[in-house]
Amino acid sequence: MATPVINSLQIGLGLGLALIISLLAYRLGSLSGSGAIAATCLGGLVFGLGGLPWATLLLGFFITSTFFSRLAKTRKTSPGEKYAKDDRRDAWQVLANGGVAALAVIWQATQPTSLLPWLVGAAALAAANADTWATELGVLSSQSPRRILGGERVEPGSAGGITALGTLAALCGAMWIALLAALFPPPLLRPHFSALAVLLVVTLSGFVGSLVDSLLGASAQVMYYCPSCHKETERHPQHRCGGTTTYLRGYRWLNNDGVNALCTLSAALLAGIAGNFLIPTPPLRSVSLVTPQPVGFSLTSPAFSAGEMIPSQYTCEGADRSPALAWETTAPEVTSYALIMDDPDAPLGTFTHWVLYNIPAERRDLPEGIPNQENVPGIGTQGRNDFGRVGYGGPCPPPGKAHRYRFTLYALNLPPTLPAGLDKTALLQAIHDHVLFAMSLEGQYGR
Repeated sequence: MATPVINSLQIGLGLGLALIISLLAYRLGSLSGSGAIAATCLGGLVFGLGGLPWATLLLGFFITSTFFSRLAKTRKTSPGEKYAKDDRRDAWQVLANGGVAALAVIWQATQPTSLLPWLVGAAALAAANADTWATELGVLSSQSPRRILGGERVEPGSAGGITALGTLAALCGAMWIALLAALFPPPLLRPHFSALAVLLVVTLSGFVGSLVDSLLGASAQVMYYCPSCHKETERHPQHRCGGTTTYLRGYRWLNNDGVNALCTLSAALLAGIAGNFLIPTPPLRSVSLVTPQPVGFSLTSPAFSAGEMIPSQYTCEGADRSPALAWETTAPEVTSYALIMDDPDAPLGTFTHWVLYNIPAERRDLPEGIPNQENVPGIGTQGRNDFGRVGYGGPCPPPGKAHRYRFTLYALNLPPTLPAGLDKTALLQAIHDHVLFAMSLEGQYGR
């Protein structure tokens, strides 16, 4: 599993955007004080770590659910007396609806080329959206709801009650998030992305998650009874009428927030299973290091010749600076380059020392001592090496026989627009269909 690269600017912008949206929602009465704090933290994580694709999913849920919550607010006064909380979401409600998706964002950051985190997170939000749409629109039905277990008529707003309108709203709510997930995936998923498969899996998982919510509401969620007004309610210990409520059924520890969390978790699990078994994931194909090269293409370094010892100033025993490299090619179809330096003789398997990509096509060399920062103007984007750092990490073998160190330059027909944060595995996955030719320069170093 790769260590995620933290883009501090993106995190800052994400927190800022989440704060603005949360404050606006607080002013509109959609979030309580604790809900605004939780939404800022959760939204900052999703926006900052997941970027625009994940932000699109979260905003798609939050904006539409808030809109429908306010659309027919006057029609829902009576059913609202059954709910444990009012229309202002608190921190527990925010976490119950978005917590699973936030965990999926972290997962995606560690495995940027895996489809499963995207499916799992989208399905969790689809279930939360489906449940919200069903709740907010279902109570507007002209027909009394029926309990999902048993089928008897119940009052509008009763836990476990469903209507045809609410069920249709749940399906549409899940499909809305699924549509966003199908249209706006993370960039690294696009080469092998099946929009139709994602649309179907996320829609189905989100809809099933909303049904799980209704099933738990009818069977396991704690419910109370108000003897003063003879109504079933989630409120305890005091009902809106002022009467003291008494325990009626369900597990005392499972309130509506717990049901909502299980709703999103069940959808995530279903999407994960479906994605693992039903959607074929292309295996990671390593780019061959013996890719045929055209005449006139060569990779050299003024610091050492092929097969020779690498000077200590470019290793962990010296200044640990990246060596200068140069290459020659006349291929007009090249639109960018990528470079990987690794050690095939490392004791635990090939060890990656340097990942550099988005190198402009017009470059024919790399200067010595490229700074260890993610984006280097005019040079390219540096990924994380196996030392856990961004940029170059020089040879540092254990005492004994000298190790070989390969500098492999890939000529690509990709524009230099790959996203930041790629390690060697993610980079090879992103470029494997776009390598025109490659050349390796090999040096040695021992201690």
